[in-house]
Amino acid sequence: MHISKMKLHNFRSFEGVHELVFKPGINFFVGNNNSGKTTIFKAIEFIQSGKNKTDWITIGKEDDDVSVEITFSGNDLETLVEQDSLAKYKDFVFDNNNTKNLKILRDSSSHSWTQRAKTSTKGTTKTTSISNVLVWHSQEHEWKNPTGIDKTISALFDAQFVYSDLKNEDYQDFGKAKIVGKLINSVTQDFQDSQAFKKLKAAHENAFGDQGLTATLKETQSKIQNIISQQYGETQIEFKFGLPDLDNFFKTGQILLSDNGVSTDVSEKGTGMQRALALALIQLYAEVAKPNNSQDKPILFFIDEPETFLHPIAQDKLIDSLKKISVDSQIFITTHSPYLLKKFDKTSNQINVFSRAEVRISDNKDLALFPFSPTWGEINYIAFDVPSIEFHNELFGYLQNVSQVSDEKAFDNWLTATNVVEKNINYIREKNGNQITQQKTLPMYIRNIIHHPENTNNQYTTEQLAKSIDKMIEIITQTNRQSVQETQ
Repeated sequence: MHISKMKLHNFRSFEGVHELVFKPGINFFVGNNNSGKTTIFKAIEFIQSGKNKTDWITIGKEDDDVSVEITFSGNDLETLVEQDSLAKYKDFVFDNNNTKNLKILRDSSSHSWTQRAKTSTKGTTKTTSISNVLVWHSQEHEWKNPTGIDKTISALFDAQFVYSDLKNEDYQDFGKAKIVGKLINSVTQDFQDSQAFKKLKAAHENAFGDQGLTATLKETQSKIQNIISQQYGETQIEFKFGLPDLDNFFKTGQILLSDNGVSTDVSEKGTGMQRALALALIQLYAEVAKPNNSQDKPILFFIDEPETFLHPIAQDKLIDSLKKISVDSQIFITTHSPYLLKKFDKTSNQINVFSRAEVRISDNKDLALFPFSPTWGEINYIAFDVPSIEFHNELFGYLQNVSQVSDEKAFDNWLTATNVVEKNINYIREKNGNQITQQKTLPMYIRNIIHHPENTNNQYTTEQLAKSIDKMIEIITQTNRQSVQETQ
Protein backbone atom coordinates (compact mmCIF):
# COMPACT_ATOMS: atom_id res chain seq x y z
CA MET A 1 0.00 0.00 0.00
CA HIS A 2 1.28 3.46 -0.86
CA ILE A 3 0.04 7.04 -1.15
CA SER A 4 -0.81 7.50 -4.81
CA LYS A 5 -2.43 10.93 -4.62
CA MET A 6 -2.78 13.90 -2.30
CA LYS A 7 -5.16 16.84 -2.62
CA LEU A 8 -4.58 20.04 -0.62
CA HIS A 9 -7.16 22.79 -0.16
CA ASN A 10 -6.04 26.06 1.44
CA PHE A 11 -3.41 24.11 3.33
CA ARG A 12 -0.69 26.40 4.66
CA SER A 13 1.11 28.03 1.73
CA PHE A 14 -1.01 26.24 -0.88
CA GLU A 15 -3.98 28.51 -1.52
CA GLY A 16 -6.85 26.90 -3.41
CA VAL A 17 -6.77 23.29 -4.59
CA HIS A 18 -3.53 21.47 -5.48
CA GLU A 19 -3.11 17.83 -6.45
CA LEU A 20 0.06 15.74 -6.27
CA VAL A 21 0.64 12.28 -7.73
CA PHE A 22 3.20 9.90 -6.19
CA LYS A 23 4.87 6.60 -7.03
CA PRO A 24 5.32 3.63 -4.68
CA GLY A 25 9.12 4.02 -4.58
CA ILE A 26 11.11 7.20 -3.86
CA ASN A 27 9.41 10.56 -4.34
CA PHE A 28 11.77 13.54 -4.55
CA PHE A 29 10.55 17.05 -3.71
CA VAL A 30 12.82 19.67 -5.26
CA GLY A 31 12.64 23.45 -5.54
CA ASN A 32 13.87 26.63 -3.93
CA ASN A 33 13.57 27.32 -0.21
CA ASN A 34 10.11 28.26 1.11
CA SER A 35 8.39 26.73 -1.91
CA GLY A 36 6.33 24.34 0.23
CA LYS A 37 8.21 21.05 0.01
CA THR A 38 7.97 20.13 3.70
CA THR A 39 4.34 21.27 3.72
CA ILE A 40 3.55 17.86 2.25
CA PHE A 41 5.06 16.27 5.37
CA LYS A 42 2.88 18.52 7.51
CA ALA A 43 -0.17 17.40 5.51
CA ILE A 44 0.48 13.85 6.73
CA GLU A 45 0.63 15.11 10.32
CA PHE A 46 -2.65 16.96 9.72
CA ILE A 47 -4.32 13.76 8.50
CA GLN A 48 -3.00 11.90 11.53
CA SER A 49 -3.88 14.37 14.26
CA GLY A 50 -5.17 17.76 13.05
CA LYS A 51 -7.82 19.11 15.43
CA ASN A 52 -8.22 22.79 14.48
CA LYS A 53 -7.88 24.81 11.32
CA THR A 54 -6.00 27.79 12.82
CA ASP A 55 -2.63 26.01 12.67
CA TRP A 56 -3.09 24.80 9.09
CA ILE A 57 -5.19 27.29 7.09
CA THR A 58 -3.59 29.47 4.39
CA ILE A 59 -2.92 32.98 5.71
CA GLY A 60 -5.63 35.29 4.41
CA LYS A 61 -8.10 32.41 3.99
CA GLU A 62 -9.14 32.16 7.62
CA ASP A 63 -12.84 32.42 6.70
CA ASP A 64 -12.56 29.50 4.26
CA ASP A 65 -12.05 25.80 4.89
CA VAL A 66 -8.88 23.72 4.93
CA SER A 67 -8.60 20.06 3.99
CA VAL A 68 -6.20 17.29 3.04
CA GLU A 69 -7.32 14.24 1.08
CA ILE A 70 -5.11 11.18 0.59
CA THR A 71 -5.61 8.21 -1.71
CA PHE A 72 -3.92 4.94 -0.74
CA SER A 73 -3.45 2.39 -3.51
CA GLY A 74 -2.20 -1.17 -3.76
CA ASN A 75 -3.64 -4.63 -4.14
CA ASP A 76 -2.42 -5.51 -0.63
CA LEU A 77 -5.10 -3.16 0.76
CA GLU A 78 -7.69 -5.92 0.68
CA THR A 79 -5.51 -8.18 2.82
CA LEU A 80 -4.51 -5.34 5.12
CA VAL A 81 -8.07 -4.43 6.10
CA GLU A 82 -8.79 -8.05 7.04
CA GLN A 83 -7.00 -7.33 10.33
CA ASP A 84 -9.30 -6.67 13.28
CA SER A 85 -7.73 -3.25 13.92
CA LEU A 86 -8.52 -2.15 10.36
CA ALA A 87 -11.84 -3.91 9.82
CA LYS A 88 -13.70 -0.57 9.80
CA TYR A 89 -12.05 0.24 6.45
CA LYS A 90 -13.20 -2.99 4.82
CA ASP A 91 -16.35 -1.59 3.17
CA PHE A 92 -14.47 1.44 1.83
CA VAL A 93 -11.85 -0.24 -0.38
CA PHE A 94 -12.76 0.26 -4.04
CA ASP A 95 -11.39 -0.66 -7.49
CA ASN A 96 -9.92 1.83 -9.91
CA ASN A 97 -7.79 0.89 -12.93
CA ASN A 98 -7.45 -2.68 -11.66
CA THR A 99 -6.00 -1.44 -8.37
CA LYS A 100 -7.49 -1.36 -4.88
CA ASN A 101 -7.88 2.11 -3.39
CA LEU A 102 -8.86 3.80 -0.15
CA LYS A 103 -9.48 7.56 0.24
CA ILE A 104 -9.35 9.41 3.55
CA LEU A 105 -10.00 13.08 4.32
CA ARG A 106 -9.69 15.59 7.13
CA ASP A 107 -11.73 18.71 6.46
CA SER A 108 -12.69 21.78 8.50
CA SER A 109 -15.91 21.90 6.50
CA SER A 110 -18.72 19.81 7.98
CA HIS A 111 -20.03 16.80 6.05
CA SER A 112 -23.44 15.21 6.48
CA TRP A 113 -23.67 11.48 5.88
CA THR A 114 -26.05 8.62 6.52
CA GLN A 115 -25.27 5.87 9.01
CA ARG A 116 -27.29 2.76 8.18
CA ALA A 117 -27.79 -0.28 10.36
CA LYS A 118 -26.94 -3.57 8.63
CA THR A 119 -30.45 -4.91 9.22
CA SER A 120 -32.28 -1.82 7.96
CA THR A 121 -32.39 0.42 4.89
CA LYS A 122 -33.18 3.40 7.11
CA GLY A 123 -30.38 5.53 8.44
CA THR A 124 -29.37 8.31 10.79
CA THR A 125 -27.89 11.56 9.51
CA LYS A 126 -24.51 12.37 11.06
CA THR A 127 -22.43 15.56 10.79
CA THR A 128 -18.64 15.72 10.93
CA SER A 129 -16.02 18.32 11.91
CA ILE A 130 -12.25 18.80 11.52
CA SER A 131 -11.65 16.44 14.44
CA ASN A 132 -13.00 13.54 12.34
CA VAL A 133 -11.26 11.36 9.79
CA LEU A 134 -13.55 10.71 6.82
CA VAL A 135 -13.49 7.71 4.48
CA TRP A 136 -14.88 7.75 0.94
CA HIS A 137 -17.66 5.27 0.20
CA SER A 138 -17.47 4.78 -3.57
CA GLN A 139 -20.86 3.08 -3.92
CA GLU A 140 -22.82 5.63 -1.90
CA HIS A 141 -20.68 8.54 -3.19
CA GLU A 142 -20.23 10.23 0.15
CA TRP A 143 -17.65 10.78 2.86
CA LYS A 144 -18.40 8.85 6.02
CA ASN A 145 -17.11 8.77 9.59
CA PRO A 146 -18.07 5.34 10.95
CA THR A 147 -17.87 4.97 14.72
CA GLY A 148 -14.30 4.44 15.91
CA ILE A 149 -12.61 5.27 12.59
CA ASP A 150 -10.82 8.30 14.09
CA LYS A 151 -8.87 6.07 16.48
CA THR A 152 -7.79 3.63 13.75
CA ILE A 153 -5.87 6.12 11.59
CA SER A 154 -2.67 5.27 13.46
CA ALA A 155 -3.27 1.59 12.73
CA LEU A 156 -3.54 2.22 8.98
CA PHE A 157 0.05 3.37 8.40
CA ASP A 158 3.21 4.44 10.22
CA ALA A 159 4.90 7.71 9.25
CA GLN A 160 8.57 8.12 10.15
CA PHE A 161 9.72 11.76 9.92
CA VAL A 162 13.30 13.02 9.82
CA TYR A 163 13.11 16.81 9.75
CA SER A 164 16.09 19.10 9.25
CA ASP A 165 15.31 20.36 12.77
CA LEU A 166 15.08 16.77 13.94
CA LYS A 167 12.52 15.57 16.44
CA ASN A 168 14.96 13.17 18.04
CA GLU A 169 12.42 11.55 20.33
CA ASP A 170 11.30 9.36 17.44
CA TYR A 171 14.77 7.84 17.42
CA GLN A 172 14.80 7.07 21.12
CA ASP A 173 11.41 5.35 21.07
CA PHE A 174 11.79 1.57 20.99
CA GLY A 175 8.09 0.93 20.35
CA LYS A 176 7.22 -1.38 17.46
CA ALA A 177 5.86 1.50 15.36
CA LYS A 178 9.16 3.40 15.45
CA ILE A 179 12.26 2.80 13.39
CA VAL A 180 14.41 1.70 16.35
CA GLY A 181 11.73 -0.72 17.52
CA LYS A 182 11.27 -2.10 14.01
CA LEU A 183 15.03 -2.49 13.67
CA ILE A 184 15.39 -4.30 17.01
CA ASN A 185 12.36 -6.50 16.35
CA SER A 186 13.73 -7.50 12.94
CA VAL A 187 17.00 -8.78 14.42
CA THR A 188 15.70 -10.31 17.68
CA GLN A 189 13.09 -12.73 16.37
CA ASP A 190 14.96 -15.74 17.81
CA PHE A 191 15.98 -14.12 21.09
CA GLN A 192 13.08 -15.59 23.07
CA ASP A 193 14.44 -19.09 22.36
CA SER A 194 17.93 -18.16 23.53
CA GLN A 195 19.53 -19.39 26.77
CA ALA A 196 19.80 -15.80 28.02
CA PHE A 197 16.03 -15.25 27.77
CA LYS A 198 15.28 -18.67 29.29
CA LYS A 199 17.45 -17.75 32.29
CA LEU A 200 15.54 -14.47 32.58
CA LYS A 201 12.23 -16.37 32.63
CA ALA A 202 13.55 -18.72 35.34
CA ALA A 203 14.80 -15.79 37.44
CA HIS A 204 11.45 -14.04 37.00
CA GLU A 205 9.57 -17.13 38.17
CA ASN A 206 11.87 -17.39 41.18
CA ALA A 207 11.31 -13.72 42.11
CA PHE A 208 7.61 -13.35 41.31
CA GLY A 209 6.26 -16.93 41.49
CA ASP A 210 5.04 -19.15 44.32
CA GLN A 211 8.37 -18.92 46.14
CA GLY A 212 8.73 -15.17 45.64
CA LEU A 213 6.42 -12.15 45.57
CA THR A 214 3.28 -14.27 45.20
CA ALA A 215 4.08 -16.02 48.52
CA THR A 216 4.64 -12.63 50.19
CA LEU A 217 1.21 -11.48 49.05
CA LYS A 218 -0.67 -14.65 50.09
CA GLU A 219 -1.93 -13.14 53.35
CA THR A 220 -3.14 -10.00 51.55
CA GLN A 221 -4.73 -12.16 48.87
CA SER A 222 -6.56 -14.18 51.55
CA LYS A 223 -7.87 -11.07 53.33
CA ILE A 224 -9.27 -9.60 50.10
CA GLN A 225 -10.85 -12.96 49.28
CA ASN A 226 -12.57 -13.13 52.70
CA ILE A 227 -14.01 -9.63 52.38
CA ILE A 228 -15.41 -10.30 48.90
CA SER A 229 -16.81 -13.68 49.99
CA GLN A 230 -18.61 -12.11 52.95
CA GLN A 231 -20.11 -9.30 50.89
CA TYR A 232 -20.66 -10.82 47.45
CA GLY A 233 -20.43 -14.59 47.83
CA GLU A 234 -17.77 -17.27 47.56
CA THR A 235 -14.94 -16.38 45.14
CA GLN A 236 -11.27 -17.01 44.55
CA ILE A 237 -8.55 -14.31 44.35
CA GLU A 238 -5.08 -14.85 42.95
CA PHE A 239 -2.22 -12.44 42.22
CA LYS A 240 -0.26 -13.31 39.08
CA PHE A 241 2.91 -11.58 37.84
CA GLY A 242 3.70 -12.89 34.38
CA LEU A 243 6.83 -12.05 32.44
CA PRO A 244 6.25 -8.85 30.41
CA ASP A 245 6.25 -9.11 26.63
CA LEU A 246 9.61 -8.53 25.01
CA ASP A 247 8.18 -5.33 23.49
CA ASN A 248 7.76 -3.86 26.97
CA PHE A 249 11.44 -4.36 27.67
CA PHE A 250 12.31 -2.61 24.40
CA LYS A 251 10.25 0.45 25.38
CA THR A 252 12.55 1.12 28.31
CA GLY A 253 15.59 1.20 26.04
CA GLN A 254 17.90 4.17 25.51
CA ILE A 255 20.51 5.09 22.93
CA LEU A 256 23.68 6.47 24.51
CA LEU A 257 26.57 7.96 22.55
CA SER A 258 30.05 7.90 24.08
CA ASP A 259 32.62 10.62 23.52
CA ASN A 260 36.00 10.54 25.33
CA GLY A 261 34.66 7.85 27.63
CA VAL A 262 31.58 9.84 28.67
CA SER A 263 28.19 8.36 27.75
CA THR A 264 25.45 10.87 26.93
CA ASP A 265 21.83 10.45 25.91
CA VAL A 266 21.46 11.18 22.20
CA SER A 267 18.93 13.94 22.95
CA GLU A 268 21.73 15.95 24.53
CA LYS A 269 23.89 15.77 21.41
CA GLY A 270 23.90 18.36 18.63
CA THR A 271 21.55 18.30 15.63
CA GLY A 272 24.29 16.98 13.34
CA MET A 273 24.92 13.92 15.52
CA GLN A 274 21.20 13.29 15.98
CA ARG A 275 20.60 13.38 12.22
CA ALA A 276 23.62 11.14 11.67
CA LEU A 277 22.11 8.60 14.08
CA ALA A 278 18.67 8.83 12.46
CA LEU A 279 20.02 8.24 8.96
CA ALA A 280 22.37 5.49 10.17
CA LEU A 281 19.39 3.66 11.68
CA ILE A 282 17.48 3.95 8.41
CA GLN A 283 20.46 2.62 6.46
CA LEU A 284 20.87 -0.32 8.84
CA TYR A 285 17.13 -0.97 8.61
CA ALA A 286 17.61 -1.29 4.84
CA GLU A 287 20.21 -4.00 5.43
CA VAL A 288 18.41 -6.13 8.02
CA ALA A 289 14.69 -5.51 7.57
CA LYS A 290 12.79 -8.37 6.00
CA PRO A 291 10.30 -7.65 3.21
CA ASN A 292 6.92 -6.52 4.50
CA ASN A 293 4.50 -9.29 5.27
CA SER A 294 1.21 -8.68 3.47
CA GLN A 295 -0.42 -8.39 6.90
CA ASP A 296 1.90 -5.59 8.03
CA LYS A 297 0.84 -1.98 7.82
CA PRO A 298 3.32 0.04 5.76
CA ILE A 299 5.90 2.43 7.15
CA LEU A 300 6.28 5.64 5.16
CA PHE A 301 9.52 7.60 5.41
CA PHE A 302 9.53 11.42 5.19
CA ILE A 303 13.11 12.72 5.11
CA ASP A 304 13.88 16.44 4.98
CA GLU A 305 17.16 17.40 3.25
CA PRO A 306 19.11 14.25 4.15
CA GLU A 307 22.21 15.71 2.49
CA THR A 308 22.68 18.07 5.46
CA PHE A 309 25.93 17.19 7.28
CA LEU A 310 26.64 14.40 4.75
CA HIS A 311 29.67 14.17 2.46
CA PRO A 312 28.77 13.38 -1.21
CA ILE A 313 30.10 9.81 -0.81
CA ALA A 314 27.89 9.36 2.27
CA GLN A 315 24.94 10.73 0.30
CA ASP A 316 25.62 8.12 -2.37
CA LYS A 317 25.54 5.32 0.21
CA LEU A 318 22.38 6.74 1.76
CA ILE A 319 20.46 6.78 -1.52
CA ASP A 320 21.50 3.16 -2.15
CA SER A 321 19.99 2.22 1.23
CA LEU A 322 16.82 4.17 0.53
CA LYS A 323 16.43 2.41 -2.81
CA LYS A 324 16.48 -0.93 -0.96
CA ILE A 325 13.87 0.26 1.53
CA SER A 326 11.69 1.66 -1.26
CA VAL A 327 11.01 -1.86 -2.57
CA ASP A 328 8.62 -2.30 0.37
CA SER A 329 8.23 1.19 1.88
CA GLN A 330 7.33 4.45 0.19
CA ILE A 331 9.84 7.26 0.70
CA PHE A 332 9.49 11.04 0.41
CA ILE A 333 12.63 13.21 0.27
CA THR A 334 13.04 16.98 0.09
CA THR A 335 16.45 17.82 -1.32
CA HIS A 336 18.72 20.34 -3.04
CA SER A 337 21.40 17.73 -3.69
CA PRO A 338 22.26 16.48 -7.19
CA TYR A 339 24.10 13.56 -5.58
CA LEU A 340 20.83 12.14 -4.26
CA LEU A 341 19.15 12.65 -7.63
CA LYS A 342 21.85 11.10 -9.80
CA LYS A 343 20.42 7.59 -9.33
CA PHE A 344 16.89 8.70 -10.17
CA ASP A 345 14.91 5.92 -11.85
CA LYS A 346 11.86 7.21 -13.67
CA THR A 347 10.23 3.77 -13.67
CA SER A 348 9.87 3.72 -9.87
CA ASN A 349 10.77 7.24 -8.72
CA GLN A 350 8.92 10.53 -8.94
CA ILE A 351 10.17 14.12 -8.92
CA ASN A 352 7.81 16.88 -7.87
CA VAL A 353 9.09 20.38 -8.62
CA PHE A 354 7.86 23.04 -6.18
CA SER A 355 7.85 26.74 -6.88
CA ARG A 356 6.42 29.97 -5.52
CA ALA A 357 5.00 30.82 -8.95
CA GLU A 358 1.39 30.43 -10.05
CA VAL A 359 1.92 26.75 -10.86
CA ARG A 360 3.02 25.58 -7.42
CA ILE A 361 3.75 21.91 -8.10
CA SER A 362 4.67 20.03 -11.27
CA ASP A 363 5.79 16.44 -11.71
CA ASN A 364 7.97 14.30 -13.97
CA LYS A 365 6.31 15.53 -17.17
CA ASP A 366 8.24 18.81 -16.86
CA LEU A 367 11.44 16.78 -16.73
CA ALA A 368 11.00 14.91 -20.00
CA LEU A 369 12.95 16.86 -22.59
CA PHE A 370 15.00 13.84 -23.62
CA PRO A 371 14.29 10.13 -23.97
CA PHE A 372 16.89 9.75 -21.19
CA SER A 373 15.38 12.41 -18.90
CA PRO A 374 15.78 13.61 -16.27
CA THR A 375 19.45 14.59 -16.22
CA TRP A 376 21.33 16.46 -13.48
CA GLY A 377 21.47 19.59 -15.61
CA GLU A 378 17.78 19.35 -16.44
CA ILE A 379 16.77 18.95 -12.79
CA ASN A 380 19.01 21.78 -11.61
CA TYR A 381 17.60 24.14 -14.24
CA ILE A 382 13.91 23.25 -13.97
CA ALA A 383 13.88 22.89 -10.18
CA PHE A 384 16.47 25.40 -9.02
CA ASP A 385 16.85 27.87 -11.96
CA VAL A 386 20.54 26.99 -12.20
CA PRO A 387 21.84 27.18 -15.81
CA SER A 388 24.86 24.95 -16.29
CA ILE A 389 27.39 24.13 -18.99
CA GLU A 390 26.42 20.45 -18.62
CA PHE A 391 22.78 21.15 -19.43
CA HIS A 392 23.74 23.37 -22.35
CA ASN A 393 25.92 20.56 -23.75
CA GLU A 394 23.10 18.04 -23.29
CA LEU A 395 20.62 20.22 -25.16
CA PHE A 396 23.07 21.10 -27.92
CA GLY A 397 24.17 17.50 -28.45
CA TYR A 398 20.60 16.23 -28.46
CA LEU A 399 19.49 18.81 -31.05
CA GLN A 400 22.50 18.02 -33.23
CA ASN A 401 21.49 14.36 -33.14
CA VAL A 402 17.87 15.25 -34.00
CA SER A 403 18.99 17.42 -36.92
CA GLN A 404 21.25 14.64 -38.26
CA VAL A 405 23.63 17.42 -39.31
CA SER A 406 27.23 17.11 -38.17
CA ASP A 407 28.79 20.09 -39.96
CA GLU A 408 28.97 23.12 -37.65
CA LYS A 409 27.86 25.68 -40.23
CA ALA A 410 25.03 23.47 -41.52
CA PHE A 411 23.81 22.81 -37.99
CA ASP A 412 23.78 26.53 -37.18
CA ASN A 413 21.67 27.05 -40.32
CA TRP A 414 19.34 24.29 -39.08
CA LEU A 415 18.95 26.12 -35.77
CA THR A 416 18.12 29.33 -37.63
CA ALA A 417 15.52 27.52 -39.75
CA THR A 418 13.51 26.73 -36.63
CA ASN A 419 12.68 30.48 -36.41
CA VAL A 420 13.47 30.36 -32.70
CA VAL A 421 17.01 31.78 -32.88
CA GLU A 422 18.87 34.09 -35.23
CA LYS A 423 22.49 34.49 -36.27
CA ASN A 424 22.90 37.79 -34.54
CA ILE A 425 25.93 37.49 -32.29
CA ASN A 426 29.56 37.92 -33.31
CA TYR A 427 32.04 35.16 -32.59
CA ILE A 428 35.74 36.05 -33.01
CA ARG A 429 38.19 33.32 -33.97
CA GLU A 430 41.90 33.28 -34.78
CA LYS A 431 43.14 32.03 -38.17
CA ASN A 432 46.73 32.34 -39.34
CA GLY A 433 47.35 35.10 -36.83
CA ASN A 434 44.31 37.08 -37.97
CA GLN A 435 41.01 37.65 -36.22
CA ILE A 436 37.91 36.61 -38.14
CA THR A 437 34.41 37.64 -37.05
CA GLN A 438 31.56 35.23 -37.76
CA GLN A 439 27.89 35.58 -36.93
CA LYS A 440 26.47 32.71 -34.89
CA THR A 441 23.28 31.79 -33.15
CA LEU A 442 23.50 32.18 -29.37
CA PRO A 443 23.59 28.38 -28.75
CA MET A 444 26.44 27.95 -31.26
CA TYR A 445 28.27 30.97 -29.85
CA ILE A 446 28.21 29.59 -26.30
CA ARG A 447 28.99 26.05 -27.48
CA ASN A 448 32.14 27.29 -29.24
CA ILE A 449 33.30 29.18 -26.15
CA ILE A 450 32.79 26.06 -24.02
CA HIS A 451 34.65 23.80 -26.45
CA HIS A 452 37.43 26.23 -27.29
CA PRO A 453 38.62 27.76 -24.00
CA GLU A 454 41.95 28.55 -25.66
CA ASN A 455 40.17 31.26 -27.67
CA THR A 456 39.96 34.15 -25.19
CA ASN A 457 38.37 36.64 -27.58
CA ASN A 458 34.81 35.78 -26.58
CA GLN A 459 32.83 35.46 -23.39
CA TYR A 460 29.23 34.98 -22.32
CA THR A 461 27.19 35.95 -19.26
CA THR A 462 25.04 33.75 -17.02
CA GLU A 463 22.00 35.52 -18.48
CA GLN A 464 23.09 34.55 -22.00
CA LEU A 465 23.65 30.94 -20.91
CA ALA A 466 20.10 30.82 -19.48
CA LYS A 467 18.65 32.44 -22.60
CA SER A 468 20.44 29.96 -24.87
CA ILE A 469 19.13 27.06 -22.76
CA ASP A 470 15.58 28.45 -22.96
CA LYS A 471 15.85 28.77 -26.75
CA MET A 472 17.04 25.20 -27.18
CA ILE A 473 14.26 23.93 -24.88
CA GLU A 474 11.80 25.80 -27.09
CA ILE A 475 13.28 24.15 -30.21
CA ILE A 476 13.06 20.68 -28.64
CA THR A 477 9.45 21.29 -27.59
CA GLN A 478 8.63 22.50 -31.10
CA THR A 479 10.40 19.52 -32.70
CA ASN A 480 8.62 17.04 -30.40
CA ARG A 481 5.27 18.62 -31.21
CA GLN A 482 5.91 18.32 -34.94
CA SER A 483 6.92 14.66 -34.55
CA VAL A 484 3.63 13.91 -32.77
CA GLN A 485 1.62 15.66 -35.50
CA GLU A 486 3.42 13.72 -38.22
CA THR A 487 2.61 10.38 -36.61
CA GLN A 488 -1.10 11.18 -36.23
